[in-house]
Amino acid sequence: MKRVQQIILASLALVGVVACANLIPRKGWGPNQGPVVPHDSFPADCALCHESGSWNKIKADFTFDHEKETGVLLQGAHNDAQCLLCHNDRGPVKQFADRGCQGCHEDVHVGRLGMLCAQCHNEETWSPLQKIAEHARTRFPLIGGHAAVDCNACHPQALEGNYETRGIECESCHADDATRATNPDHIGMNLTTNCERCHNPVAWDPALFEHPASFPLTLGHGGSGCIDCHTTPGVFTGLSTDCASCHLDSYQATTNPNHAAAGFATTCATCHTTVQWSGGSFIHSSTFPLAQAHAVPACVDCHTTPGVFAGLSTACVSCHLPEYQATASPNHTAAGFSTDCALCHAPTQWPGAGFSHPGSFPLAQAHAVPACSDCHTTPGTFTGLSTACVSCHLPDYQATTNPNHTAAGFSTDCVQCHATTIWAGAGFTHPATFPLAQAHAVPACTDCHTVPGTFTGLSTECVSCHLPEYQATTNPNHTGAGFPTACAQCHPITLWINGNFTHPSSFPLTQAHAVPPCSACHTTPGVFTGLSTACINCHQDDYQRGHNSSGVSQNCRNCHNTSGW
Repeated sequence: MKRVQQIILASLALVGVVACANLIPRKGWGPNQGPVVPHDSFPADCALCHESGSWNKIKADFTFDHEKETGVLLQGAHNDAQCLLCHNDRGPVKQFADRGCQGCHEDVHVGRLGMLCAQCHNEETWSPLQKIAEHARTRFPLIGGHAAVDCNACHPQALEGNYETRGIECESCHADDATRATNPDHIGMNLTTNCERCHNPVAWDPALFEHPASFPLTLGHGGSGCIDCHTTPGVFTGLSTDCASCHLDSYQATTNPNHAAAGFATTCATCHTTVQWSGGSFIHSSTFPLAQAHAVPACVDCHTTPGVFAGLSTACVSCHLPEYQATASPNHTAAGFSTDCALCHAPTQWPGAGFSHPGSFPLAQAHAVPACSDCHTTPGTFTGLSTACVSCHLPDYQATTNPNHTAAGFSTDCVQCHATTIWAGAGFTHPATFPLAQAHAVPACTDCHTVPGTFTGLSTECVSCHLPEYQATTNPNHTGAGFPTACAQCHPITLWINGNFTHPSSFPLTQAHAVPPCSACHTTPGVFTGLSTACINCHQDDYQRGHNSSGVSQNCRNCHNTSGW
């Protein structure tokens, strides 16, 4: 309401109001009777709106309902406008309002856009609304960067409301851009029309040109300028996609390897890619992959006939026959080695062939040292040989004297005692029925196996070997004492001399009892059991010499012990 008061006050000032009486309408006034002023239809009581103390001040409690008082609702900018913009000396407001918007607003479009102003304008603001959406109804919708451009950039008289139709071709606005463009030179290459081939309204620079899928500009091809390939201005179709059409000079100038001399195909893509032109990577045929050492030689080392890259033999000897014939360690030709080099050699390294001997006879340890010809004595014969040790080691068998294998009748199955680790010093494991432990491990085989070639069925009883020692023993005399021939009762295999016999616990040989020889108590030869353990049985003579007349008990233990009688 304060705003309305300010509008009325401004309206009064505009018409030069001097006194309220001058504005009071006179009955019968008309166009020829006096001025037509804004207040011509207002009440004559000025105090309804003005303060008496100051004519230029509107009363604080002043209210004016335009719709109620006049029947016309003011909305938006119309409600905020000064009263005199409509109520002025041009004449009655109604006669202008009846004409619509054009009654008050000049048609800056001079009729080009029709009479329906509400299509672009409304009462909130005179500025056109939804201009981009409205523009979409034309032949040139405003999208991307075009939507942000001022209207007058394309319509120079837009500020005066003149939106004359413009051409929709890019060059109608962007001719200057085409002239200035040097990367590439649009004028020189005749790229001044059809801008949409490379540009779009979202981003003018850089150009987003999609090269045809028949020749995509990938990697290295993407870094070239258009004129590097399209040398004829304005000609962008019908060019050959063959590499040689651009790279023939490079093909002819290449010396490592010399493409022209070697008769290489001009289909560069066989070896080169758009990633990097130098250092072409050629994938050799899978029938002969260039692995390891094969990848090092130059193409002409194998392909000696210029331009011939197919139909060559994949047999090793087709290239390596000179090496085969020149090899002396071992002499491949003399030994009749197969010319299938891959049996022993690998493409990793030619010298020092690593041949895997058949699993039926692995070359383990000492067997891996001899030369092939040491076993394969017949040139060219590498199969059908016997795997028996004696087929190679018979001379060793016959020459051995410690022990003498021939005299002892040893088996010719050498692996029973020998291993491939070392031939000398065979390690034979004696049967568990008679282990060769301690002193038994020292004698030679023939000391026990006296019959040549007989190594089984021998008795394991001690006396079968030790009867001479049994009979010769005098301390004690085993034969005279009738000792059993089960030597193990007293003798261990650690040491034969000084047999260690453990007397029965029923009569332990303690102290003085351990000194006498066995025959001192066992007086009957061969009788070692059933003897009395009573002291008087051995000490009758001692008892009679000292105790017989005194009637002392014959139980010697009552007074005596084995420490001292």
